[in-house]
Amino acid sequence: MSLAHPSAAPPPSGLRTSPEDSDQKLATLLRWLENGGARFPKLHVVRQENGERSVLALADIAKGEAVLQVPRSHLLTLDVAKSSDIGRLLQSHVNPDNEELYLASFLLQEKQRPDSFWKPYVDTLPEAFPHVPLFFSDAERALLKGSFLLTLLEFQGYTLRQDHALLCQKVPGYERFSAEEFIWARLSVSSRNFGLKVGGLQGRALVPLADMLNHRRPPDVLWDTSADGQFFVMTAQNAVATGLEIHDSYGAKSNDLLLLHFGFVASNNEQDEVFLSLGLPEGTALASGKQKLLGLSSPTARQPFKVPLQYEHASTQRMFSFLRVACAAPLELPRLAPRLLSGLGSIKPLGVANEERVLRALGAACEARLAAFDTSFEEDERLLREETLAHNARSCVLMRREEKRMLRAWLELSRTGLALLRMPRAELERLAGLPASPWGWFDRYVREAVLELVRRA
Repeated sequence: MSLAHPSAAPPPSGLRTSPEDSDQKLATLLRWLENGGARFPKLHVVRQENGERSVLALADIAKGEAVLQVPRSHLLTLDVAKSSDIGRLLQSHVNPDNEELYLASFLLQEKQRPDSFWKPYVDTLPEAFPHVPLFFSDAERALLKGSFLLTLLEFQGYTLRQDHALLCQKVPGYERFSAEEFIWARLSVSSRNFGLKVGGLQGRALVPLADMLNHRRPPDVLWDTSADGQFFVMTAQNAVATGLEIHDSYGAKSNDLLLLHFGFVASNNEQDEVFLSLGLPEGTALASGKQKLLGLSSPTARQPFKVPLQYEHASTQRMFSFLRVACAAPLELPRLAPRLLSGLGSIKPLGVANEERVLRALGAACEARLAAFDTSFEEDERLLREETLAHNARSCVLMRREEKRMLRAWLELSRTGLALLRMPRAELERLAGLPASPWGWFDRYVREAVLELVRRA
């Protein structure tokens, strides 16, 4: 099935709701929640100038105070979706592992039922997602040239339409939901679901009103389910003064996930990660053996790694382990094979020469990624300072700038590491003993890899 560009597709519900109509639907939702036993006496939902909603404190909120309680009856849980008509059909004919398919299909079913119990909630869901890259114009997507997000975006669009095609083929009557409606429902779920973990309330769920809080780390509230599983509860983890916005956290997510699912990018995101494509060095010895050890489909195949600016992170350890094997000399490879085949975890530094090859390969991968962008980091900085960019354009420029920031940081590690491996041990020991580390975020790499190698040399 070919992937049609969805940016020109209209929202599934037709024309946008007027502000007055939207406010009426919000009022209906709040009454529905209160009549069902929900409690949120100090929350006030307002419309921002850009049309988006935010949740403010109607009165001072104390630390530890419950700011929102939603009863089980008004939680759209996985069990609710699975036990519905559409949920039983999915289980009978497809039985998918992806919980989002159940929730999205349930939304589609209830959207078509004018007397649905869930109508007050469904009516307040976004009608469209203009700030999500899947609906960006060609001009906006062009701003992402060089970004790995374009690869993820292509995969996201393809996967969504393949899922829809499969369900139309396997589930009787599913074809009544168009591809555009299905994508709307999937984005509604992926951008606002909560993971419940108590008693019978396990799995993903949609929580009315709680999903209107905007993201910030650290958040103002933490959420959980009550011990008896009868309520979803948001509790203030710090005091919030009257009139201030109340923030939730959407989780420790990298910028690509924030933009793909939520339509925004975080500057200097401590949870950010960057993709690097790595393979065997050109002309490497024993390429066939290394290919098998590393699980590559061919000696020229590449493997993507998504890594944060943390040497101790599991994905970073996997990347360095991959490179230490890929860059191993013939005499180093035989002693590596038993460790790899027995699955004994990460490969520690093998020696100065091997680590130098590792750092050169890592630096080359960073330089290749940086060269794929049309603009420099400094040019992106200038564009962002001008503050004349539309929301989507600004997201694209910020996304690519943050990728470059991460790539430059990894490039700095590779170049600094090479210089330190050639430094006299006494000078390296002196630097390591300074009160303030001269190596910033990769201090741990220098101490656990470079310094140990120089001491052993």
